[in-house]
Amino acid sequence: MIGIYFSGTGNTKYCLEKFVALYDKNIEITPLEDTGTMEKVTYHKDIIFAYPIYYSNLPKIVRDFICENSNIW
Repeated sequence: MIGIYFSGTGNTKYCLEKFVALYDKNIEITPLEDTGTMEKVTYHKDIIFAYPIYYSNLPKIVRDFICENSNIW
């Protein structure tokens, strides 16, 4: 399992770290913006997405990431 996050202020990263600490300490977390994120995703079956909600929607960077890599899902 891998956790991918986008965190403009650090709050979402903090929340994901807390979740991982309680759920499974072996979960790797990586920022959405890292260049190696998609390579890491290919090695994991389960993915956790963590991101803030902007105006009842997901941030554009998260939406673009999901759409640009739709062949993986």
